[in-house]
Amino acid sequence: MAIKDIANGRSDLYRVDPAIIQIKPDWNSRDSDDPANTEHIAGLKASIKEIGVKKPLICYQENDIVYVSDGHCRLIAVQQLIKEGMEIKTVPVMVEDRHANEADRIFSQIVHNQGKPLTGIEQAKVFKRLIDLGWAQKDIAAKAGMSGGRVSQLLDLLRLPVVLQKFIAEGKASAGMVLTCYKKHNEDVALTVAELNGAVVIAEKQGRKRAMPKDTENGSEKAPKGQSLKAYLKELVAIAYSTERVDDTENMVTISFTEDEWADLMEKIDY
Repeated sequence: MAIKDIANGRSDLYRVDPAIIQIKPDWNSRDSDDPANTEHIAGLKASIKEIGVKKPLICYQENDIVYVSDGHCRLIAVQQLIKEGMEIKTVPVMVEDRHANEADRIFSQIVHNQGKPLTGIEQAKVFKRLIDLGWAQKDIAAKAGMSGGRVSQLLDLLRLPVVLQKFIAEGKASAGMVLTCYKKHNEDVALTVAELNGAVVIAEKQGRKRAMPKDTENGSEKAPKGQSLKAYLKELVAIAYSTERVDDTENMVTISFTEDEWADLMEKIDY
């Protein structure tokens, strides 16, 4: 049985009962505990209440089960609204390319994501799943439009203790800053947490939500620049174009950055 057989009407899109659509366990790389994701879903719920689901979900079938491969947050927002009593009979659905494979679906979380950009840790989870499928880091870098060094740095985030990952997920420090501090203390978690907490306190006193390298106990010593600012900007532009985070209407190009990308850029400028 295909999606068209369970859809209520069809045109360029299918209309499908959201109760039929499932989220594959542990497939979505978004952090469900991230407050920013909760806020993002709340915003989607408000929009759906007003105008309904306008952007179609991308779905595929596996063993007669319909899974969403793009649009998890929209589906969760719909599910929550239904539980709250809103009557939503169908949502717009497009069927993914019939030649798509599991690697395509995994990578689509970055390439086709036009909602809230994935954080560094969420991107790392996508890359790790591709590596588990046999992908080489250089191939992931080429597909993502970023340097091999950046891919390695993101994968390093998954090896961080959870307590350090929380600094990144909660927006208290950038991924680059946490990694640098952790390596500086020879992977001593207690010393790293102590220094990062101190930096966060200093940042808050100065009215900033996110700590920067200058806020650490060794803040007077400038951290190694590593990649040049020019090279990093070129990489960010390439990533933005590859992930469709670019608006080039009306003779003006607007590029969106993720929070981690922006924080890393500000740190480089501050050096």
